[in-house]
Amino acid sequence: MTPPLIDHLLMFKDTHITVASNLLNDAQNLCKRGPGFMDAVFLDVTDSAAVEKQVKGYNLVVSFVPPWMHMPVLTACVKHGINAVTSSYVSPDMMKLDAEAKQKGLTLLNECGLDPGIDIMGTMKIVNEAKARGWKIVSYESFCGGLPVAEQADNPLGYKFSWSPGAAIKASRN
Repeated sequence: MTPPLIDHLLMFKDTHITVASNLLNDAQNLCKRGPGFMDAVFLDVTDSAAVEKQVKGYNLVVSFVPPWMHMPVLTACVKHGINAVTSSYVSPDMMKLDAEAKQKGLTLLNECGLDPGIDIMGTMKIVNEAKARGWKIVSYESFCGGLPVAEQADNPLGYKFSWSPGAAIKASRN
C-alpha cells in the first residue's frame, strides 16, 4: 500500500514525506521513488517515546502497521494534535481516542482503503437506497479487489493477500 500512496503524494510538490519503518533499508528504498523532499527513519512503534518524538511537527500520519500496533501511533497523534489515517478497522481501543480527537478538531480516519473502506461505503449506499425505497435486502454479495495471475496465486485459497490474512478471514465473518 505504501508505494502507491507515496506516488500519489509526490504529485503535491510542496509535500515532505517521511517513511518510518523498523526496516530502515526498506524505507530508504521507498524514498528513492521521489526527489529530495523524502527521508527515511528507523522507528519501532512499540517504543511510545520514539513514536511521540517522530510524529511531532507533521500535519498527517498514515499508519500502515498491523492493526494491533496502531495504538501507540494514534495515541501520540492525538496527544500532539496530528491527524491520522489507517486502513484498518476501528477497534474498541481506537474508539477510546474519539472524544479527545474530536475535542482537538482532529481527524482519525480508519477503514479507508479498498477493503476495508470503499467496499463498505458502496455497500452502505446500496443498503440506504434500498431502505429509502422500502425494500428489504435478502441477500448481498460483494467482490472486491482482483484475482492475481496464476503464477502468484501460490496458496491454497488462490488469493494474493495485500493485507493481513487474519484480517481477511476476520472481515469475511463480518
